[in-house]
Amino acid sequence: MTTPTLALPAATPSRRPLIAFPLVLIALGIVFLLANAGYVGEGALRRLVDLWPIALVLIGLDILVRDRSTAIALIVEVAVIAASVAYAVAGPATGLVPVGTSTTSVARFDATSLALTVNYGAGRLTMHSGATALVSVSSSREDVRVQDARQSGAATVTVSPTDDGLFFGTDRMWDVVIPSDIPVRLTANVGAGEFTFGLRDVKLAGATINGGASDLTVSLPKPTGDVPVTISAGASSITLEIPPGVDYRVRTTGGLNSVNGVETSAGYGAASDRLTILVTSGASSITIR
Repeated sequence: MTTPTLALPAATPSRRPLIAFPLVLIALGIVFLLANAGYVGEGALRRLVDLWPIALVLIGLDILVRDRSTAIALIVEVAVIAASVAYAVAGPATGLVPVGTSTTSVARFDATSLALTVNYGAGRLTMHSGATALVSVSSSREDVRVQDARQSGAATVTVSPTDDGLFFGTDRMWDVVIPSDIPVRLTANVGAGEFTFGLRDVKLAGATINGGASDLTVSLPKPTGDVPVTISAGASSITLEIPPGVDYRVRTTGGLNSVNGVETSAGYGAASDRLTILVTSGASSITIR
């Protein structure tokens, strides 16, 4: 009598993990460290965003080569990443085109207050007062979409791009003009780039600015009441411009931030008209002036 033998399935060779992903993380970490140290400018960060398709190339190379030779895959991917970082750091300017290709305006009608949300991807954005309309947006592209709702004089306006900027680079420029004679509550969601919020003459009721790795300047007005300002950002350079004689407090949370300037005015505690500013960010440089 023979004993039946069980045939075990052949072991499937384990697939090596992707090596492209950790290499990309290392490269990004180096670039952002250089940016925080001041050796890499904002233009380099924009060029780095433009190079996002390189990630697809690296994944393809990884799948194609690594099972044959991990060493060759490592050499090729390191070379591609090094060339990409070199281009981002030392490459030519992105060639930003002048603002004015298209202008979109929201009529004021009987608006007595404005709640404005600006959703924006990577690129460059400026905001300032002086609008005769409720909101006016000039763009370097025809890419502005506006939603407008009204209720008893209270206007709610949302301005968004018709694309998210991911497939079209970072050469987008917007100039947003808002009124100075009615209360404005601002929410801005931005990505990587250069952003200037000139709110000095705005009747600001409150502001929330959410950003990525960016060069961010916020010029604040004289407040009426306790005006909250909340800023959330990645590794950024943040400048807060506060008018002389205004009482304020700047509180920072998050990663390793360096703060230059006085964080709390002498009269903040007793003031009824004051700016209460909270900055949550990664490794950022924050200047108060």
